[in-house]
Amino acid sequence: MPELDNILSDITVLDLSQGISGPYCTKILASLGARVIKIEPSSGDYARQLGPFHRDQPHPEKSGVFLYLNTGKESVTLNLDTPSGAALFKRLVPTAQVLVESAPPDTMAQWGLSYPQLTALRPDLIYCSVTPFGQTGPYRHYKGPEIVIQAISALLYPIGLPEREPMKIGGTPALMTGGISAFSAIMLALHHYDETGEGQHIDVSLLESTSVSQIHASIYAQFGNSDPMRRASILSRTKDGWMNVGIQDSSWVEFCHLIKRPELLKDERFIDMAARRRNSTGLNEVLNQWLADQEKVPVYHQLQAMRSIAGPVLDMADLFESEQYRVRDFWQTVDHPITGPLEYPGALFRVGDVPWRQHRAPLLGEHTQQVLTEVLQSDADGLVQLREQGVI
Repeated sequence: MPELDNILSDITVLDLSQGISGPYCTKILASLGARVIKIEPSSGDYARQLGPFHRDQPHPEKSGVFLYLNTGKESVTLNLDTPSGAALFKRLVPTAQVLVESAPPDTMAQWGLSYPQLTALRPDLIYCSVTPFGQTGPYRHYKGPEIVIQAISALLYPIGLPEREPMKIGGTPALMTGGISAFSAIMLALHHYDETGEGQHIDVSLLESTSVSQIHASIYAQFGNSDPMRRASILSRTKDGWMNVGIQDSSWVEFCHLIKRPELLKDERFIDMAARRRNSTGLNEVLNQWLADQEKVPVYHQLQAMRSIAGPVLDMADLFESEQYRVRDFWQTVDHPITGPLEYPGALFRVGDVPWRQHRAPLLGEHTQQVLTEVLQSDADGLVQLREQGVI
């Protein structure tokens, strides 16, 4: 068993993935101690071109997306389109327990790097493919950016105002969910490997990972209720922002006294939670009158102390200042030779006392010479020749 402070320290991962989903998976593996060797084309992972950029200066070493998703990895540039590049990669395969790739189906086979081809070199390899629609099915070759996956998974369908078009959820939750699914599958495969010595091919479909995220809507349809139509969410305006407030029966009396409206206790519109749901517009008017002079965070603590369901809508300043995040050391400062020190989101889960390793993301090709010299025993003259040939 590895020591608790290096839970995956005996694992080497070859990361051929680009973008968001695969790199998020391998970021988590690196954070738990795995050695992750990121294989990039000479132009770099395309995520290096994604904004936002540090100080709004587009640069392959300043992409916030890339810097966050690739902490703790080593970068090796390798042109897999060339026979020499593919051959070099094959020499790396026996040194690794896990491979993660996000190429369109059949691309790896064209390079001679498919699962059957690489298990000839390492039979117990855990090979994880992360693609929009999976390795099989009629959509397998279709493009699948975030908004397409949200749409086809039906995640968009129940979100937004009833009279308007469905709304995309901000950010890239579908792609990030796919990365978490890949990480979970690899951990299960590693457990299977420990028990049996066998590797396997993992097929992660972003569509299917995201479809699980809207299971609430699916249950409405499958269990005979009704089509999960969009409903306006009730948010109340405060002095400094917005809040969601839900008052349960157990705290309704205390709430009415808190806002100095005891007459509401006899108002049939609000007599119980079912009535308050039916008359949510009227209740929201009451809430808005009271909240107009209140600040959202103090009100949040007041209502939670009454065991009522309430939550403020935090902006970015609130997020960074939140005592909940700070007490749990969620924000971690990471230094980088190009951007300098910046705060990054930290651990998405905790395993006992195991630390979350948060080293900086690599510069493009930063570890090419080190890895090829150390792992493949390449000499200096050979590396010069490979660079001249455009292989590295």
